[in-house]
Order: sequence, then C-alpha cells, then structure tokens
Amino acid sequence: MTDSFAHDLLLSTTRFLLARSEPDRLCREGLTFLAGRLGASLGMLHLRETDVTYRLHSHVGDHPLLHVHELQIMEPVWEDLLQAGAWISTPVPAPDWTGPEERNYARLGARHLVNFGLYSGPRLIGTVNLLFGAPRPDLSDLEVLGTVGALWGTLLARLQAQRELAGREAMLRMVTDQGSDLLSVVDEQGVITYQGAASGELIGYPADFLIGKPYDGAIHRADLPGVTAALENLRRVPGSSVSLSFRIRHAQGKLVWLEANARNLLHEPAVRGVVIHMRDVTAAQATQRYLERRVQDLTLMHDTGRLLHLSRTVPEVAEGLVDLIQGRLGYPHVQVGRVLEDGSVEAVARETEVRAAPITRLGPGEGLIGAAVQAGQTLYVPDVRQDARYVERHADMRSEVIVPIRVGPQLWGVLNVEDPHVDAFDRGDIQTLETVAGQAGAVLANVALLDDLRCSRDELRAAYDETLAGWARALDLRDRETEGHSQRVTDLTLALARRLGVPQEDLIHLWRGALLHDIGKVGIPDAILHKPGPLTDEEWQVMRQHPQMAFDVLRPIRFLHPALDVPLAHHEHWDGGGYPHGLRGEQIPLAARIFSIVDVWDALRSDRPYRRAWTAERALAHLEAQSGRQFDPQVVRAFMALLADQQPVDGESA
Repeated sequence: MTDSFAHDLLLSTTRFLLARSEPDRLCREGLTFLAGRLGASLGMLHLRETDVTYRLHSHVGDHPLLHVHELQIMEPVWEDLLQAGAWISTPVPAPDWTGPEERNYARLGARHLVNFGLYSGPRLIGTVNLLFGAPRPDLSDLEVLGTVGALWGTLLARLQAQRELAGREAMLRMVTDQGSDLLSVVDEQGVITYQGAASGELIGYPADFLIGKPYDGAIHRADLPGVTAALENLRRVPGSSVSLSFRIRHAQGKLVWLEANARNLLHEPAVRGVVIHMRDVTAAQATQRYLERRVQDLTLMHDTGRLLHLSRTVPEVAEGLVDLIQGRLGYPHVQVGRVLEDGSVEAVARETEVRAAPITRLGPGEGLIGAAVQAGQTLYVPDVRQDARYVERHADMRSEVIVPIRVGPQLWGVLNVEDPHVDAFDRGDIQTLETVAGQAGAVLANVALLDDLRCSRDELRAAYDETLAGWARALDLRDRETEGHSQRVTDLTLALARRLGVPQEDLIHLWRGALLHDIGKVGIPDAILHKPGPLTDEEWQVMRQHPQMAFDVLRPIRFLHPALDVPLAHHEHWDGGGYPHGLRGEQIPLAARIFSIVDVWDALRSDRPYRRAWTAERALAHLEAQSGRQFDPQVVRAFMALLADQQPVDGESA
C-alpha cells in the first residue's frame, strides 16, 4: 500500500468513527467500514469480558465455524504486544502457529490475517481481526492501524462511559417533556418569568433569585452574540424552535456548557414567552474536545514521522517541522533554532513568509530561548509581556513555548512557538510539541549519520580518483612523447560529452575511462612503445593488444566497471575496421565514439619523434575525411562545433 493510501485510510476511518455516537454502532459499523476499505472477506471485533477473555461483539461476513471464535483467551504476551500499539499482518496459516487446530483461521477459509488492538490509554479493551480469502502481501506496511486502534479504543471507552452515565441520570432525575434538566421561560423583553427547580444545582443560582432578571446575565461573552441573534430570529416566527449550545458562568465561577432547545410560545396566552429546555453537556463537550485533540495529535505525529523521514538534510527536517506545526496546529509563528558551540541560537527554519529573510541569532542566555537552552528543558510563558527576558520577534505576541530538540543526549536546538493570546497553550499542547520535537531529534540523528557516511564516501571516491589520475600521469611519463596527453584528452572529452547531452551522472565514468584509456600500454615492451619510427606488422599486432590488456587489468576493480568502455573500445572504427573486436556503428559504446575523435585530434596536434604536429586545418580536414569511416559522423559534427565555439582555427590554434 502507498503512503497516500495509508494517509487517506487514517483520515477516512477517523472521520467515520467520530461520526458514530453510540458504542454498539461504533463497533459494528466501524468494523464493516474498515473491512470494506481493505477488502476483507471476514471480520471479527472482540471486546474484553474479563482479565483474560474477550467475547465476539460484531462480525462482518459469515462462516459455519464462526461460533468457534465466540470467545477468545488472550495470552499475556499478545496483550502486551497489542497494548503497545502494534499490529499484525501475516499469512494464514502462520508459520509459527502453535494453538489448537480448531481455532486456526485457515479453517475459516482465510489466507491472510490483519490484527490490531483497541486500547484506551494503557488498557486493551478489544481486538479486531480481518481475514482475507487470498494472500495479501500488500498489507504489510499499514502502520496507521496502530493509530486507528488507539483512536477507536479511546472513542469506544468514552461512549460506553457516557451511555452508563446517561442511564444513571435517567433513573435519578425528574424530566420535563423533552427530558431536559432545567426549564426556563423568557418574555419578549428577555426577562426570565419562570425558572425550574434544577437551577440551583445546574448553574448555582436559586430559581427565585433569577426570576425577573435578564436571561443573558451569566452567558459567556464569547457566546452571547450567537445566542442573542438566535433568539431574536426565533421571536419573529411563532411556534418556531431552535437548538443551540453555549457556556454560562456558574455562581462558583466555573464554566458550564448547556445544550438548549428553545421554542417560541409568545403567541400562547397561557405561556407568553420563549420556553427553553436546557441540560448540562459539559462532560460531553470535554469529551468531544479531548477526542478532537487526540485525533489532531495522532494525525500530526503520524504525518510528522512520515514526512520527516523523507528529509535528508537539516534544513529539510527543520522546515518540514515548521510547516507541519503551522499547518496542522494553526500557530502563527514557529521557528527552529540551532544551538551553537558558544550557547547562542541561530535560526535554521522559520515560517514561510519570513523564510527568505536574513538569518537571526540570539546570544548565549539571551531571551526566553536562551533561558530554555541554559535550563535544558521546556519553558512555557503564558504572558510574555510579564517576563523581562522576552525578546520580541513579532508584534502582539502574548504566549510562548520553547521545547528542546535533542539528538541523542545532546541538546541540538529548540522549537519555538508563539501565539497572540494569553495562556494559549495547555499541557496537552505542550506535550504534543514535545513529542513532535522528539521525532525531529530522532530524524536529525539519522541525518547526521547520513552526512558522516556521505563524507566518508566522498573522501573514498576522491582518493580513488586521485589514484587514477596518478596512474595516468605515470603512464604519460613512461610514454614520454605523449606526456600530458591523458589530461588534455580527458578535459576535451568531457566538454564534447556535455555538448552531446551525456547525463551528468555518466560524466564521472567517462572521466575515469579517459584517464585510463591507455593503461594497457603498461604491457607493451618499451622497444615498441618508444620506437622512433613506424611499427612493423608484427609490432602493430603487439600494440593492438593494449585495449584488451587495459580491460583485463581494470575488470577486477568493480568500482571501474562503468568506465571500461573507453579503454576497451576507443580504437574501434565506425565502419568496423578497428580493433580489438571489429565493432561497427552504434555497436561501439557512445563513450568510446566520443573519446576516439578527441584522442586522434590530440595525437595529430602533438609532436612525434617521426613527425611534427599537424596544423589545426590539416587535422580538422583529416577528421572530416574520416567521418563515417573511422568516426561517428554525428560526433564529428559536434566536435567541429565545439572547436569553433572555443576559439578560431588557424595554424597556431586549437
């Protein structure tokens, strides 16, 4: 499965589960949804019954032997594994299956199993088993199922607790028509004319104290405009109703969430008012906020791990962290700073709108960031205007959190988050930032390791290439009449290769091959190699062995395999008349075709014991005459154009 599928699965399953408001539906419909998304033929959801037993609550699909799995006994090792958020994807029957044969899922026609736990906090409260009728190796990387299990279990535990609480409340309270805790009547001027007896318990004010007072006296100021607008619209339509939620300030100072249903009965002579049924939903609101935070945190941590592990450099990690926190948590100002050797802090990544601005630095111990670095721990200031250490980066900021980022035991840097509201961060916010900073630290440790490996690799390659260049210089010194030849032809070969569009990553192999093109001449006797006049036929037979000698010498060096085309084939001819193998046309590797024309050009333009160097015009004429014979015509044209671009051709040029 791809990362995008896993991400979509997490989001779609999260939305689906959050839309279920009743625990049985959450189990039954959630199992059906997930089995459908993954294509399972059979699914089972077991809930904890005792410390060691789990009973089948819901299933998808059917089988005559399904009753065998009505009750599961959970071994401690499996419970510990599932509580840790792990999940299992394995063929059926599993290679290490040791249980009773009658409980083997293969008897249900399964060929693959996916299993994960539902847990609330540290407690495992259920398990999900998805069975597939065919092998499913594509399900081996769905780590998001651990996250799904955490959310599902948390939501199930909350809904079960709410159902139990609602049942107890229903038995104890005297309800009105709509089962509300408190009944109020408000006249056309917004004055309370009736207040139920539950007023004292619900909001701390006795009923007789509120009668005759405006209804909006204790409504939270942030919610008051919405409540006022809703009731004004309600008064315009006799008999209409509206549902709304708002906060009210309890007589003891705490905030109480109320869910209200208001009906316009101003036209009824017996009532002459707006009847409002209210019940306390503070616990439900807290649960909803908790679940929303939990989903946000789990999604953020999952995406942080997924995206940061794709990063390969420190700026990529730091900028990815800033973008995730801004995008997912909505904080306007986020910065990652690197702690330098002297204790100062230099910005590595900032929010997108100021990312291109000059780098900023705080001195050792300067500002709240410096204080956090010196303490080596998280620092939270609810109102920075009340802290003399604050160094302003942005106007109108009021709250700031600084979280250490550690690479192993060492303090690497800090994550700095600011918000324009006083006391904008609660403990859950800070824990989320600490978790994400921890993930970033782990990734930075990997980046540091990769940097060390890259440096070692580059140093080793440089040593190899310096050795090759030394070989080439040694060969030039032995073959005195061509001293400097290897370096000249190498430089010109690379220029021609670039003109012909050879990929950048192939140029290093061409460079190495060009340097070593005549390494086979180490096997040619000096009497032949240094002969001042033309070679005899027998001597030419020996000389023509040097390409194969080069290949045989270099082939055991695996590092040089991509560079062997030039040493072996640079004396092959386009028309098939070359050596050592008589290759023709495009049978000759492109690297050898490029090099061969440069090799001949340099030889013609250099002095030999038996002749003077040719002029540029004469050498160019020879190359043109050999186009289609010794040389690839396309390479000849490119070479002519290259020389023309480099400098004018005359008797002393090129």
